[in-house]
Amino acid sequence: MRGAGDNFCAGRAASPLPALSQTEDPRPAIKERGAAPILALYEAIRSSAVPVACFVAGLASGLGCALVAASDYAVADARSQFEANELEKQFAPALLMSALFERIHVKAISRLVLTAQPVDATTALAFGLVGEVVAPWELPKALDDFIAFMNSRAPQALRGIKTFLRDSHGMHSPKLAALAVDVVAESLAPRLEPTASLAPSHDKRFLTIGGERIAYVDIGKGPAVVLLHSLGTSSSLWDDILPALIAKHRVVAIDARGHGDSTKHSAWNADAVANDVVAVADAAGLGRFGLAGISMGGLTAVRVAAKLRQRVAAMVLSSAYAGVSGPAVEKRLAATEGMLKKLPMHLFARMYVEQTLHRNTAYANREKLAQQIAAMSPKDYLEILRAICTDDVSGLLRDVEVPTLVLNAELDGSVPKAVSAKLTQGIQGAVEQTLPGAAHLACVDMPDAYAEVLLDRFEKYTDEDGAVWKS
Repeated sequence: MRGAGDNFCAGRAASPLPALSQTEDPRPAIKERGAAPILALYEAIRSSAVPVACFVAGLASGLGCALVAASDYAVADARSQFEANELEKQFAPALLMSALFERIHVKAISRLVLTAQPVDATTALAFGLVGEVVAPWELPKALDDFIAFMNSRAPQALRGIKTFLRDSHGMHSPKLAALAVDVVAESLAPRLEPTASLAPSHDKRFLTIGGERIAYVDIGKGPAVVLLHSLGTSSSLWDDILPALIAKHRVVAIDARGHGDSTKHSAWNADAVANDVVAVADAAGLGRFGLAGISMGGLTAVRVAAKLRQRVAAMVLSSAYAGVSGPAVEKRLAATEGMLKKLPMHLFARMYVEQTLHRNTAYANREKLAQQIAAMSPKDYLEILRAICTDDVSGLLRDVEVPTLVLNAELDGSVPKAVSAKLTQGIQGAVEQTLPGAAHLACVDMPDAYAEVLLDRFEKYTDEDGAVWKS
């Protein structure tokens, strides 16, 4: 909740009572028309299925102060004020006090209601009326960040927090402990269940190559762009950027061998995977095309560009690398192998998601990524992980004659800028760019910004009408 104007809430507007006879008792009307709606509002906040938060600017007076107290969490800007000035109007603020009673100390309540003087944000923080105070110019960002984080969390976890906050008042052990155990079990159990099967967002086409069935999506019109996904994912990784891309381009997104709807009957071979891309491009009738590969897809993209040279009009290598080696790689391989020996693939997938995506990426997108990874064979995942961790395309960089953008993600813990720099150094004319606020799979974390980068890059190499690639 937040205020629509300069103040969070300046109090409840006056609601005149109906005309009463001189002998009629006004108390029932006061209770029905004055108190009942307010108490119903408090109860709506209390019984909400998920936590309720307030973001306070300006004045929170009377009912406004009560709303802050009734909420589960509150952030105030440093210039905000809180008051209970009902005594100035010659009546007892008992409804407000009922909202305050279980949230702040009785002496703090007395300070508010007996003086009728406002308190500042710092005092409200000391009272426990709000949980955080920020600079006025920081409040909008605090609100946006909070909403994004809430939307990135499992709904059952948020419901569990609300249940505990609502039901724990006045409880003591062992009832409090029993409530805690129930909340943990109810919120965690759905996370242990297998992920649902992912239904592709677009119809797929299939091409048989060397005994393997390679699946791909082919949609849109315009200069063609081929997209290559990361380890464990599929062409569905690109779903959130496709609407922007297909507005200007024909997009071919390929499921690599062993991923999505593509088969893998033999050992992983990086050259064969690159040849699959070329075969799909040929079968789809693509002449020159743009190329984008993320992480594992970047290794494949380099091979394709080195093989096809000028047929690739422009290339984006996202969170990609030429090669990695050393103890850190072996440690990662050993850790992943150990986890997959202990965990079913769907639990490993959810762990991967939490370690890889930005903390504010929407929960629906997190689950969709987990669904893609969970659908993969653990054996294939480990085999391909080892293959790409020990792969090195450094010797091919000099053969890449494609205008190349090396796109880094600011918060990428898997491929830091120092690692991707070898691509920029090895590919003649390559430039680099960093996408702020994104982690390793930036196309999932920030699809709008990611699509804009790709479109801006490809626009440089299409004609003025955007109809064909420049020769």
